[in-house]
Amino acid sequence: MNTELSNLLLRGYTKILETGEFYDIEILVGEQPNTKIFRLHSFVLKVCSPYFRTALSSNWIKIENNIIKFKKPNISVKVFDILTKFIYSGKLELENNNVKTNVALLIAADELCLSDLCIYIEKCLLKNVELLKQNFVLIQDISNKFTQFIYLSQFYNDTFQKDPSLIFKANDFTTIKKEILLDIIANKNHFLNPIEIWDKLMEWAIDQSNELPSDVTKWTDINVTIFKKLIQPFISHINFQEITRVDFFQKIKPFKNVFDDKFYIKILEHYSFNNIHDELMNSPEFISEPSMPFFISPPSSPLMPNNSNRNYNYIPGRSRSMRSVRFNSIPPPPPPPPPVSQPISQSMPHIPPPPIRYPLPGPRPHFRGRGGRF
Repeated sequence: MNTELSNLLLRGYTKILETGEFYDIEILVGEQPNTKIFRLHSFVLKVCSPYFRTALSSNWIKIENNIIKFKKPNISVKVFDILTKFIYSGKLELENNNVKTNVALLIAADELCLSDLCIYIEKCLLKNVELLKQNFVLIQDISNKFTQFIYLSQFYNDTFQKDPSLIFKANDFTTIKKEILLDIIANKNHFLNPIEIWDKLMEWAIDQSNELPSDVTKWTDINVTIFKKLIQPFISHINFQEITRVDFFQKIKPFKNVFDDKFYIKILEHYSFNNIHDELMNSPEFISEPSMPFFISPPSSPLMPNNSNRNYNYIPGRSRSMRSVRFNSIPPPPPPPPPVSQPISQSMPHIPPPPIRYPLPGPRPHFRGRGGRF
C-alpha cells in the first residue's frame, strides 16, 4: 500500500513536469543551436539537488515577472531532460543509452551534487566491460579529469596496466589528445608493436587534419608535410628496427620525407645489413635448395692447415648479394685403400736405428758468458 501511495505521489510530480504547471523557474539548457527552456519548480530542485539549493539561494539569480531565469549551457538538452525526469519521478533507465550518454549523465549528476546517482551510474557502466574497452579513450579522459569517480578510475588503471594496446584498439582512438598519446607511446612502447603504432599514428593524423585524405596513395607533397608536423614528436619513440623489412618498404619508405636525413639513413643501414643474414636463413629458397653459405671457414687438414692469418672467406668474382654458393664441381674424396692382409711390421721398409754416440774423453767445455766461446 505504501508503494502504491508513493507511486501516486510521484505521478503527481511527473504530471506537473510534463505540463509545466505552477513553474517558477526557467532554465535555458545547452548551447546554440541545440538549446531548450525547461519550466521547472525551484522547490523540487532545491530539495533534490544541493547544487540548486545553493545556486538558487544566491543574490546573483535573475528574476523577471516572478520567474527565475537560469542558464546551464554546459549540460546538453538530452542529458538534462533525463536528469529532471529522475528528480521528479525517481526513475532512470540507462540500458538503452550508449556509453557516451551515460558518461555525460555521470558528469552532469556530479555537477548537480547527486552523489548517490553517480555511484549508481558508475556501477551500471562497469556491468559491460567490453563497451568500456570500445570507448577506452573516453574512459581514460574521464578518469584523469574526475578522480572522484573511484570505480571507473580503478577500472581504467588496472585494465591499462595489463594491456596498454587497448588504447589503439578502441573505437574512439582518434579522439585521444596529442599529449596523452605521446606519453603512452614514449613510456609504453615496449608493450606495443612498432608497425601498429605507425599505422595508428597515420589514422590519428588523418582525423586531426581535414587536409589529409583517408587514401594515403593520393597524398601530395603538401599532405606529407602536414603529416610530418603532426607526428614529428612521436618518431623518436618508435623502434623501427623491430619492423620487418616488408612492412618498412611498403608502409614507411613512401613517407621517407617525414624523417630527418641522418635518422632515415640509420634505419636504412639496419635493414640493408643487420637483418639480411637472418632473413636469408629463413627464406624458402635457402631451405629448399641444399647449398653452402657464401662465407666459408675451411676445416684444418694436413694438406690445408687452418691459418687464421689467411682469408679463406673471400671468393673472387662474387657479389654480396648472392644467396649461396654450391660446389657441385668438387669431386668426391678418394675411397680408402683396401685392407692389407699381412702384418704392418712386414709391410713397412726396414729403417736402421741411429748410431749410438758415446761422450769424448777429457774435460767438458764451459760456456763463458754471452758471446763467449766453448
